[in-house]
Amino acid sequence: MDRGVGAAVGLPESGRKELAIQALAGTETLSDLAAQHGVSRKFVYQQTQKASAALDAAFSPAVRDDEVLFELAVTKTWLRQVIVALTLICRSSYRGVVEFLRDLLGLPVSLGQVHDVLQAATRQASVVNDEPDLSGIRVGLHDEIFQGATPVLAGVDAASTYCYLLVTEQRRDADTWGVHLLDAGERGLRPDYTIADAGQGLRAGQQAAWGDTPCHGDVFHIQRQGEGLANTLSRLATGATTRRKTLQAGI
Repeated sequence: MDRGVGAAVGLPESGRKELAIQALAGTETLSDLAAQHGVSRKFVYQQTQKASAALDAAFSPAVRDDEVLFELAVTKTWLRQVIVALTLICRSSYRGVVEFLRDLLGLPVSLGQVHDVLQAATRQASVVNDEPDLSGIRVGLHDEIFQGATPVLAGVDAASTYCYLLVTEQRRDADTWGVHLLDAGERGLRPDYTIADAGQGLRAGQQAAWGDTPCHGDVFHIQRQGEGLANTLSRLATGATTRRKTLQAGI
């Protein structure tokens, strides 16, 4: 390693600051400063530039709140991106998106327009989601979640948390699960085993689609039931303790 490079690496922040101050003062040449600190002229010049930029930023005039920072070209494509971003990133409702576009951009849109944009984005995302090869997934996590009263069949890779199945259905029986697992199997999904709750439709559908692929039980529901039982026993114990103290005080 070059001696100048090694010295520059070992120079603390306070030393670099002092070096930059001396260079800006102009009382000594860059060559002399480099020789004194055992660094290269290039290093001294870099520290000088950093210090100069910091001074420029400190003494630059403050930007007024109403000053234009930049201009943005608003296109239909950009507006569709804003609608999707407000919904997915900001968790906005349809009406919230309508109010944002109306109040900040002066653009009137209807709830139906917002719905159409999101449905179009969903169709595009579905095409993208159908492309990845799922053969690398070794453990699948399956469950049934609900959007209101509508079942949503879900499948997640345990290692990466990649969601390879997320679809709304009217039923969650064995046939419905089996069809979606067969479709996923055509994309290479055949895990060593899966983990799921005791849902009969889920387990029967997996057996119909993948034969003897094991489906192990999860621990979430057992833990949840255990926590509920522990809370109940704790409340009973607290009540019994209170009654004992009351009786003891009376005695």
